[in-house]
Amino acid sequence: MRNNIITLSELLMGRNSEFDAAVSHNRVKLVRHKDNRSEIIIRGKKVTDFTLYDMYKHERQTFLNYQGEQSSPVFDNVDFIVAFLGEVSTESRFIGVYKNHGKIEENNSIGASIYDLSEAVGFDILKEKVIIDWGKSAVSWHQYFSNVKEVLRIEKGLQDLNGIPYFKSYSDINISFEELTNIIKNEPEDWKVALQAVNAIYMIIDKHNGKQYIGSTYAKGIRSGGIWNRWLAYVQTGGHAENRSLKEILDEKGMDYARHFSWIVLETLPLRITDKEVIARENVYKEKFLTRIFGYNNN
Repeated sequence: MRNNIITLSELLMGRNSEFDAAVSHNRVKLVRHKDNRSEIIIRGKKVTDFTLYDMYKHERQTFLNYQGEQSSPVFDNVDFIVAFLGEVSTESRFIGVYKNHGKIEENNSIGASIYDLSEAVGFDILKEKVIIDWGKSAVSWHQYFSNVKEVLRIEKGLQDLNGIPYFKSYSDINISFEELTNIIKNEPEDWKVALQAVNAIYMIIDKHNGKQYIGSTYAKGIRSGGIWNRWLAYVQTGGHAENRSLKEILDEKGMDYARHFSWIVLETLPLRITDKEVIARENVYKEKFLTRIFGYNNN
């Protein structure tokens, strides 16, 4: 008796005839991306302080280049790649099927193989929603599609039709200015309830230069609006909320520069916390991250 509802193969077959043909000739590979390095080189460009999840969400072409550049010819004789992001334990999230058009160049100085990949059609309804168990051989990050993978569950995905990521937890928040704008504009219930429920110490990261800003919310009481009201101010002002350093760089570079900013929550705090307690916590983070010396904090 089988102990799973459906396998990955059963879920993907029949959606793209070219993909089906490649499967029949054993020319499809499964790929699980999980990278803990602090620095990588992609197409000769250094990338630091990254997460694959963030790269996939906000720097899609960089992610595609990352996936296509391999130190060994692992995608030779492979027509399609079924890609996943590694999550908790051996769980893996399906992020699409990619057609391999072959090598586009050989970087002989480092011996890398660079493949021309493009996303295949027919799988959008499943993308980002299917979670599989990669199995005990998590070290084997690329395997042939013939290996049976059980589907653990099918979720609602990473974002809704408005491009707004679903709220998971405060620690998972890592949103761009565009996403923050969409959240404030559309007021999805999961985000608004969560952001109004707490005060917080938060960080804004300038992904163009690595500089950081530490901020906090500490208006008292259940009517304070928590994080929501403070982050609303960033949207209303185009990204700076009257912070001097952020305003200066937007004045210098143009308001479109706010696309480089992302918002994360470092610590949640109760709504009834005192101003003094919040400022003390905020100072701890400013000292940890040296944001007064190297970042955008002015006090």
